[in-house]
Amino acid sequence: MDVFNTFVRDLKKLPAEERDKIIEEKKTKCICPTCPSYNKCAIVEREKLFCMIGQSFLCISFEEGCKCEDCPIAKEYGLEYKYFCTRGDEKGQRYLNSVWGSTLE
Repeated sequence: MDVFNTFVRDLKKLPAEERDKIIEEKKTKCICPTCPSYNKCAIVEREKLFCMIGQSFLCISFEEGCKCEDCPIAKEYGLEYKYFCTRGDEKGQRYLNSVWGSTLE
């Protein structure tokens, strides 16, 4: 099992309060606000950590560049995908790739 799957599996076992604490800690390492696709709405709504929480439902609808590959969280957990803010979290993109057999580039 890869690092990301192990992290998700272990996170699911924790009580909600502990999960929230870990997610908040991960947000401190998040580089989403430095991304070209990140916008003023996302700043106001404090959207972050799309790779784990999922895509932006309120603010980001256009891909204007991506820094996901440079993110310390992506490197730490061996994330394979990018544009999490518009395409969904790592888990969701992995699932879609397994169903459809292709990736968006």
